[in-house]
Amino acid sequence: MDEDEIKLALGQMESDPALKTDPVIVQDTPTPNQLVSFGEKHASYLKEHPKVNPKHYLSNLRAMVKIRASR
Repeated sequence: MDEDEIKLALGQMESDPALKTDPVIVQDTPTPNQLVSFGEKHASYLKEHPKVNPKHYLSNLRAMVKIRASR
């Protein structure tokens, strides 16, 4: 899976209303408290960790951010 495919998959996840993909505030950047998009955050993680299988990572990520109905 190449970088473009990863960005496409993350973009699709961001546009899916069934997934919680809000931007996050990142502390460890040159500009503290910088707001980073869901896609940028996870694409950056995959770039920094080349041994991680992107297909498995994205599959697990989808499961973790899925909005579940309240009981």
